[in-house]
Amino acid sequence: MSFYFSSVNLGCSKNLVDLEFAIGQILKFSDRMDIQYFDTPEDEGAEFILVNTCGFLSTAREESEQTLKYFDELGKKVILMGCYVSVKDDAFLSSLKNLYAVLPFTDYATIEKMLLGEVPKVNSAAIAKLKSGLGGLKEGKLREYLASIGGSQIGKKAFVWKGDEIRAYIHAPFGYEYLKIAEGCDNNCTFCIIPKIRGRQKSRPIEDVIKEAEVMIASGIREIEIICQDTTRYGTDLYDEPRLFELLEKLDALPGDFRFRLFYLYPDTLTFAHLERLAKLKKLIPYFDIPFQHYSANILKRMGRFYDQAHIGRLLEYIRANFPGSFIRTAFIIGFPGDTQADSEEHCEFVKKEKFESVGIFQYHDEPLAASSKLDCKVNDVQARTRIKKLGKILDEVYRDHAKAVKGKTFSGYVMQAEEKTVIIRREIQAPEIDEYDEVLYKNIQVPVGEVELGAFVTYTLN
Repeated sequence: MSFYFSSVNLGCSKNLVDLEFAIGQILKFSDRMDIQYFDTPEDEGAEFILVNTCGFLSTAREESEQTLKYFDELGKKVILMGCYVSVKDDAFLSSLKNLYAVLPFTDYATIEKMLLGEVPKVNSAAIAKLKSGLGGLKEGKLREYLASIGGSQIGKKAFVWKGDEIRAYIHAPFGYEYLKIAEGCDNNCTFCIIPKIRGRQKSRPIEDVIKEAEVMIASGIREIEIICQDTTRYGTDLYDEPRLFELLEKLDALPGDFRFRLFYLYPDTLTFAHLERLAKLKKLIPYFDIPFQHYSANILKRMGRFYDQAHIGRLLEYIRANFPGSFIRTAFIIGFPGDTQADSEEHCEFVKKEKFESVGIFQYHDEPLAASSKLDCKVNDVQARTRIKKLGKILDEVYRDHAKAVKGKTFSGYVMQAEEKTVIIRREIQAPEIDEYDEVLYKNIQVPVGEVELGAFVTYTLN
């Protein structure tokens, strides 16, 4: 038996962790099967393609479908996994000629069954035939059939990988890797469908997380990126209370030359007591990823966000005062229903004042499964784009000021790419795959040119 495969990842870094585990689970069967992994999905040798999809937004679902169709037309045997599984368009799936399997990840045996040929093959013709029937009996059969190939997991507990499962650390050559501590989400933000796609929160036990962290450190990973949908609520489902900071203190105590970074600190449960505990950690990178989504009290309420402007201001003031060299990233949704011109102006003034190091901007679009799609006072597309453009200009000025402030200063970071005359370096404070990297002349790097290799940790000066 043989399994020659490649993969494509769509969506967030949390999604990518699942793909790395899936690849690891496949490769562990190399001792009993002829298994080969191809770096390039279009390679003629790759018979199977794992397409790890995103389904968070309509644009992401469209990208997932386009990618699936692309490899289907190339004649690859397509294996569907990821968030699109829970919100899939069955009419679209029925149009694919080479859909080989659907992996919803509801148990550890799914991949093994697929490799051994025990997973029912996806019969697209059967889907199309059942789709054409409007009778209750046929619709019932359709639901039963779709469930057999990995139906919707809406409302169910999320699936998480164990700490001792084999994983392919594909970012290790660049010095970092993601550590997912929980899956799913218990929040009810009106714009979000993550609980519907990924299920309710399911945290990994502290001992499992620490076990994987030890494997990472032993594998030479110098920077651990801690992720989940709501980091601050980690552990509430297991221990009846948040246990993030206990986990971090155990991680901080591990031996080894490494540091770690936190993503997605949810503002309403982030307290000053939490920040005090963070300040005591020796290996924490002072990077604060806090997606406020908006500043207007009116819009925050409509979003289902339970914090106010005073709390936002106090958090930011405390971070700036107690974490030297801190880097704050946030994200905003523009054009949310009910967002008036006054709300927008207030938001812009907030961004001017706070001068964030990194900001993600997303235009709001109605998602049928999201509660916000039923809200009144919609903001039209022209208004939303105009506001995004205005906010973009403000951020351009903020970023220029930040760039001027670091000229002539010395930093340390990881070599991400080597060009003919310059090197692309990820400053240690910058998050991989999110923040803008530094472009540095070879002469400004404090190591011999021959030692400037991909993944090398170097010290350099910005001009």
